Amino acid sequence: MILAIDTVAPVVGVALLDGLRCATRVERVVRGTETRLPAWIRALCAEFDVGPGAITGVAVAVGPGAFTGLRVGIATATGLAMALGVPVWPCDGLRPRAERVGRGEVLALLDARKGRFYAARYRHGQELSPPADVAPEVALAGLSAGFFAVGEGAVVLRAAIEAAGGQVADGADQPGVEQLARLGEAAFSAGQGRDPVEIRPLYVREPDAIPVAERRTGWT
Repeated sequence: MILAIDTVAPVVGVALLDGLRCATRVERVVRGTETRLPAWIRALCAEFDVGPGAITGVAVAVGPGAFTGLRVGIATATGLAMALGVPVWPCDGLRPRAERVGRGEVLALLDARKGRFYAARYRHGQELSPPADVAPEVALAGLSAGFFAVGEGAVVLRAAIEAAGGQVADGADQPGVEQLARLGEAAFSAGQGRDPVEIRPLYVREPDAIPVAERRTGWT
């Protein structure tokens, strides 16, 4: 059984996958994620009538995202994996969101605040541009008419996305935690699981202390 955890955005979720069966818990959380996750995991195990010991791998979204949220998710995933003696598969949080669409050209976006967005592009499930911290005009540049946008950031940029010829996917703010579980299942089958102690957050934003002249500009 594969457990998936995503806490990189305000809507957080967990999923438990056993072959074709997948159960999830998803909620917009203002505070208290650290207490919800263990309760949700216990509830999902109860749905399958198993204990946590049935979990064979943990897939976790490692960023980019809000510092506190993603750290809570990683700590929960790695702590549980260490206790169970199972591997962890780290995934950027934009990929499972794009997998919810799964077709055509997809722009996955998370709101990075300060007028910036964490963005990545995909076509038919294949990554075209990796996660980057970019301005909205950079995120939307060069996209083909009819593209889909997904993620919390797509809700924020809805007007600009539609003006650029795109469409915000239904349930755009959902984390795609079931998709994360299925991606994790495939990764574990391919031997890509990792020791929990190796897992680190994925940060794509430079520290504020770096001079402006030295900052990276994302995809540009």
